[in-house]
Amino acid sequence: MIRLIQRELKMGGRGFTIRQDSVGETYQLHCHDFYEFFLVTKGRALHVVNDTYQIVSRGSLVFVRPDDTHCYDYYKSQDFSFYNSGIPHAYYEKICGYYGSRMQSLDELPVSKHIHISDTLTRRLEEQLSSLRDVQVTPETELQYLLLLSEVMYCFLTEDSLSEDGQLPDWLLRVLDEMAHPENFIEGLPRLLCIANYSQEYVNREFQRYLHTTPTRYINEQRLKYAHHLLCTTDMLIVDICEACGFHNLSHFYSRFREYFGCSPTAVRKEAAAQT
Repeated sequence: MIRLIQRELKMGGRGFTIRQDSVGETYQLHCHDFYEFFLVTKGRALHVVNDTYQIVSRGSLVFVRPDDTHCYDYYKSQDFSFYNSGIPHAYYEKICGYYGSRMQSLDELPVSKHIHISDTLTRRLEEQLSSLRDVQVTPETELQYLLLLSEVMYCFLTEDSLSEDGQLPDWLLRVLDEMAHPENFIEGLPRLLCIANYSQEYVNREFQRYLHTTPTRYINEQRLKYAHHLLCTTDMLIVDICEACGFHNLSHFYSRFREYFGCSPTAVRKEAAAQT
């Protein structure tokens, strides 16, 4: 039987956020008497909450309420990294003062609210959460945290959740599982539509509804992540990696890579070589 633990919030000098880099670092099934949120920055895992589950991945932002019973588990063989912030009662009351009765909608949901934010916003929140680790609680850091918390809660109040019960449709889960394999995402959109067995219009609409992205953008992100992996683990020429990942224009590949990772493929390769 999974042990249920009651977690306590302790601020005292350790900062406003913590970072965990594996399911193995997280608590077992537990609940607590305060609110919290977490942002997934890498990988994929299961968030098990109130006898259901949510598949979380980079860009997943999740709001957990007092007495939500939850834990994290591996999604197949995948793992994840995330930032977590327990919200002290005094801070949460201030946020309620900002947003008023709209906050009640979050308490009325059957499971924790799970939204998926853009990569640009994910990066910005990640930087802010990182800066609030291991800091002393001062008037300046309190203000910084309140501003961050206000932005996070605004996201929850203005974005639709993935679905009413927090789960993706079975067909979309199947598509995401299959499209995680290089042989599929390299083939691109035709392969995705074949796996989905729905019209392109329907697939486009459902990707926007549940994942807040397009199938093409999702495929390109998979290709770019794979390219990053090949740059770090092989001696393949960059032009060959470009082709191997489904990009047929080197200039376009460089542009998309820099846009997604913030640096060039050449810089990634140099950094990887320096670490070996």
